[in-house]
Amino acid sequence: MKLGYLVMGLLLASVAMGTDAAFAQQAPPPDGGRPGQAEGDAQRGPGARGDRGSRGGRDGDARGGRRDRGGNEAEGRSRRGGQNRGRGWGDPSQGLLAGPASRLTRSIFQPDYMTRDLAIIVEGVRLDSGQQDVVEMLLEDYDANFQLAVDETQASMSDLGEGSGVSELEADRVDQLRGQMESMREEMRAARDAADARPEPEGEQAREPLTEEQRAERNAIRENFRERMTFIRDEFRSVRESQMKSDVMQDLLGQQLTLLKQFSRAREYMGDEVTGAITAILSEPQLASWDNVQRQIRRLRLLPAGRLQGERTDITSLTDSFVASSVQEESLQAIRDAVTSWELDLDVALLQRQAFDDTGVFLLLSAMTEMDYEAMMKIFHRRQPKAEAVRDVTDAAIDLIAASLPAEQGEDFRRRAIQNGYDRVFNTTRSQRAIIAATELEDLDEELLAAVAALLVDCNLEMMAAAENILVVIRRHDEPREIRFVERMIERQAGEQQNEQREADPIRAVFEKREELDDAYLEQLRSLLGEELVATLPGGKKREDRGERGRGGFGGPGGGDPEARRAAFMKQFDANGNGDIDDSEREAIREHFRGMGGWGGGRGGPPPFRGN
Repeated sequence: MKLGYLVMGLLLASVAMGTDAAFAQQAPPPDGGRPGQAEGDAQRGPGARGDRGSRGGRDGDARGGRRDRGGNEAEGRSRRGGQNRGRGWGDPSQGLLAGPASRLTRSIFQPDYMTRDLAIIVEGVRLDSGQQDVVEMLLEDYDANFQLAVDETQASMSDLGEGSGVSELEADRVDQLRGQMESMREEMRAARDAADARPEPEGEQAREPLTEEQRAERNAIRENFRERMTFIRDEFRSVRESQMKSDVMQDLLGQQLTLLKQFSRAREYMGDEVTGAITAILSEPQLASWDNVQRQIRRLRLLPAGRLQGERTDITSLTDSFVASSVQEESLQAIRDAVTSWELDLDVALLQRQAFDDTGVFLLLSAMTEMDYEAMMKIFHRRQPKAEAVRDVTDAAIDLIAASLPAEQGEDFRRRAIQNGYDRVFNTTRSQRAIIAATELEDLDEELLAAVAALLVDCNLEMMAAAENILVVIRRHDEPREIRFVERMIERQAGEQQNEQREADPIRAVFEKREELDDAYLEQLRSLLGEELVATLPGGKKREDRGERGRGGFGGPGGGDPEARRAAFMKQFDANGNGDIDDSEREAIREHFRGMGGWGGGRGGPPPFRGN
C-alpha cells in the first residue's frame, strides 16, 4: 500500500514539476529570453535535495529565514547582484518592483504552500511514513519550482526596466537634486558638530541653559533646513511624477503588469496541482480531516497579511499559553468550542478578503501606474469591510472566551489578547507607574499612604475607561497606512486644501486625551507628595516641553520633609481636627481627587466588543 502511495505521488509530482515549463511557455521574456536559461537555472536552482524540511518558516513577510520572495529588490537589494539606488520610490527602472508598488508585487510572489507545512499535514491527517515521504517531496519540488518562477519573473521585469531607458529620464535633474541633498546633509552635520562643541561643565556644575537668542538662532537654523528639505522632497516627487507620466515608463509598467498577471495564473495552477497531488494519496478518513489542515495553512499564510490593528491576532497561540497556565477543567470545553467556531468563521473572512485581493491587487497596480489616486482610494474603501470582518471575528471570539472564564481570569485573558493585537491600548501609563511606586515608599505615614492608595484605585478605573474608549475609536476609525499615503497624494493634486481634514485624526486625539488624564493624575500625586519626591518615581518626571511649574504639595516648597507633608495633608483633610483620618474624611479625599480630572464618560468605559 505504501509503495502504491509513493508511485502515485511521484507521478503527480512530475505534473507539478512540469508547471515550470508551462509557465516558461506562457510568459516568455518580451526580449526573446536567454536561450537555455530556465533549463540551466533549474539545474543550479534551489531544488537540490539534502536539506529536506529545513526551509520555509512563516514569520511575516520574511518567512523562516528564507529569502523574502519578491521583497529583496523592493528593500533595496537585487538578486541580480546590484543594489537599488534609493529608497522610497527606488530606481525608476525597477518599475513595479520598487517604490510604493513593491508591497503589492510582494503579495503576488507569496506561495500557497511552504515546506514547513509538512508538519501541519503530517499531524492533521496522520500520514504514514510512505505518505510523508511523498508529501515532503511534493512540497520541496513545489518550493523549488515556485522560487524558480519568481526568479524568472523578477529577472524578466528587471531586464525590461534596464533596457527601457527609464533611468535616463530627468537624469541631470535627479543628479542635481542629489547633490543638493548631500550638500545640505553636510551642513546639518556641521551645525550639529558646532552645537556639540559647547564646553562640558566640570564636576557637579550644570550646563548653562541656552539664552533666548541662542534658542531663537537654533530654531531659525532648524526651520531653514526643514524648508529646504521640503523643497527638495517636492522636487523629487515632481521628477518621479514626470517619469511616471512618460510614454517610456507607461510602456514599461504595462509590460511588467502583464508578466505579473501571467505569474499569478501560474501560481494558482501550481497550488492546485500540489493540492490535488496530496489529496490523491489520502484515504477516506484522512480526507475528512483535510479541510481542517487547509484552514490552518491558510490562517498561517493569510493572517499575518492584515493591515489593521487586531487583524493579525491568532487566538490559538493565546489560548494555548493561557490554558497551559491555570484554566479550570469546566472552562476548557467552552474555550475549545469558541476556538473551533473562530477558526471556521475566520477562514470564511480570510477567503473573502483574499478573493478581493486576488483581483484588487491588479486594479490597484493599474490605478497606480496611471496615478489615478481617486480610483485607488475607492478600491481601498471597498477592501476595508473585508479587513474589518477578519478583525471583528477575532475580537468577538476574544470576548466570548473571556466570558467563559471566571471574572478575574477572563479579564486577564481579554487584556492580553487585546494588547497582542492593538498597539499601546492597555499599556501601563506614567501616572500608574508613579502611583504604584508611591504606594511602596517606606517613609509615608498611614493617612498619606491611604490617600495614595485611593488615588491609585481611581487612576486605574479612569485608565481602564480610557483604554476601552481608545479601543472603540480604533475599531471605528483604523485604516491601513496605504490609505493615508493615497490621501496625501490626493491632497497634493488638490493643492493640499484637504490637509486640515486629514490632520483631524480621531485615534491620535483619543490617545492625547489619555495623556492629558495621565498628566492630571500625576499632578494629583504631586499635590500629595510634592514635585521633588514624585520626580524620583518611575514615570514621575515632567515632560520636558511643559516648562517649570510650582513645587507645591503638602510638603511646601520642595515637598521633601515627611513631617511637613503630613502637617499640610492633615490641615486640608482632617475636618474634625482629631489628628486622624476617619472613613468620612477618607471618602472626602477620594471625591477631592475625582474632581481634579476624569475621562468624562464615567468609570468602566464602553462595553466589550459586540460587533457592528
